[in-house]
Amino acid sequence: MIAKEYAILSPWSDPNQNDIGNGFIREFTKNGAVYIDDDVYLRFGHKRVQEFISNIIDEKDIKVLVYQTGGDDFRFSINFFQFLREKVFTVMVVGDSNHYFDVRDIYYAQAMDLVASYDCLARYRFRQYGIEAVSFYSSYDKNKYFKMDNVKRDIDVSFVGLLTFKKERKESIEYIIGNNIDVEVFGAGSRNGQVSLGKMVEIFNRTKINLNFSTVNTRNSLRRKEPSINSRVRRLKGRIAEICLCGGFVLSEYAPGIEEVFEVDKEIVVFRSREEMVEKIKYYLEHEDERETIADNGYIRALRDYEISKAIPRFINRIETFRRHKTYKPSQIYLDKDFIKYYTTFRVLMMVRFLKSRRWALFFEELRIVLKNRKLDLCRTLKYLLDLIPGFKKLLKRIIYFRERRQTSQDWGLRQLPVKRDKHI
Repeated sequence: MIAKEYAILSPWSDPNQNDIGNGFIREFTKNGAVYIDDDVYLRFGHKRVQEFISNIIDEKDIKVLVYQTGGDDFRFSINFFQFLREKVFTVMVVGDSNHYFDVRDIYYAQAMDLVASYDCLARYRFRQYGIEAVSFYSSYDKNKYFKMDNVKRDIDVSFVGLLTFKKERKESIEYIIGNNIDVEVFGAGSRNGQVSLGKMVEIFNRTKINLNFSTVNTRNSLRRKEPSINSRVRRLKGRIAEICLCGGFVLSEYAPGIEEVFEVDKEIVVFRSREEMVEKIKYYLEHEDERETIADNGYIRALRDYEISKAIPRFINRIETFRRHKTYKPSQIYLDKDFIKYYTTFRVLMMVRFLKSRRWALFFEELRIVLKNRKLDLCRTLKYLLDLIPGFKKLLKRIIYFRERRQTSQDWGLRQLPVKRDKHI
C-alpha cells in the first residue's frame, strides 16, 4: 500500500458533525497507514505515551508520522516531536491557523519537517519562519457528501453555519431578508439550531443557492477576545467543497486564495459586498440553466480534486517529494511565555481527567509539569476544575443554550424558518 510506512496521530471526531478529520484518517489507513488515536495519552500518561508511540514507530518500521489535532490541544510536548524527527519524517496538518498560528501552530511547527495547512495562504506564514509548508485544501468523503437522486430544489437560498458571535453573518442574512428574499438558516445561534451531517447534505441538495461566508470568529477557545481588527479577516472555508460534492451551487463571500481551489464564475460564484450578494442571488434564482451549469462544473472539480480518495494519494506523493530531500538538522526550539502558559494550562485538563478515573500516578505526573512551569491561564484553569463538580458542565451547557436562544430571538424576532429542528445539538 502507498502509505504502509506511515503512521497518523489524530483524534476521532463526532461522526454526526463535520467528517473532515475522520475521512482523513479513514483514507490514510485505507492506503496502509497505522492509526494512533491521540486519546492513547489518557491510557498511558505523559511519559509512557511517548514510549508507546516511539515503540510503534520502531516495530512497524514507520518512516513518516502525520500529526493532526485541534488548535487548542497541547497534550504532546514539542520536545517529543523533536525527538521523533530524528527517526521519522514529521508532518503536521493544521486547520484554523488564523486563530492558533501564534499561540500554538508555529511552536509545534518547529519540530516538523513539513506543515500542511487547509488555509492556502497560511503556508506563506510558516515559510517566513523557515518551515516547509504546503496547502492541502479541505477534502471530503464522497460516501458522506453526495448528490441525492430525485431531490427537488425547493429551498431558494440557505446558509448552514455558526451564527453565535457572528455579527456580520447575521447582518448579511438580515440584509437578504430585507430585500424580500426567502433564506433558510441552520447552525448554532439560528432558530433551527445545529443540524447533523446527514441533514446538512440534504439541505445542500435541496437548495438552489448555497451561501458561504468567509469571516472568522472574533474569539477562539484559548482567547476570549481577539483584536478587533481581526474581524476584517476573510478566510477560505472547506464548506465550499462540501456543497460542491453534493452538487450544490455555491455563492461565496470572496476570500484571498479562493481562485487557487475553484474557478470563479465557472465552478462557483463570489461576492464582495452585501449589495453584490443580493444582486447575484436574484440573478441566479432567475437563470436556472446558468446556475445548474456552474453547479455541475463545481461538482466535477470537487470530485476530481477534493474527494478524499483522490486527495490523500496526491498528498502522500507531495510528502514523499519533500522526504526524499530531507537533510536532518536539529531545530532551534523557541518557547515563549504565552505558549508555555497554554501548554501548562492544558495539563490541568489532563489532571482533571486522570483524577476522575483515579489514575493517581498520571495525575501527579501532570502536576509536576505544572509546578515546574508555574504559568497558568486562570480562567481556563477554573473552567477545567469546575468540571469536577457533578452536573456543573450540564448546567453550563443549558445556560449557554438559553442565552443563545434569547439572543437569537432578539436578532430574528418571531420569524420561524419552516424547517423542523434537528435533534443533534
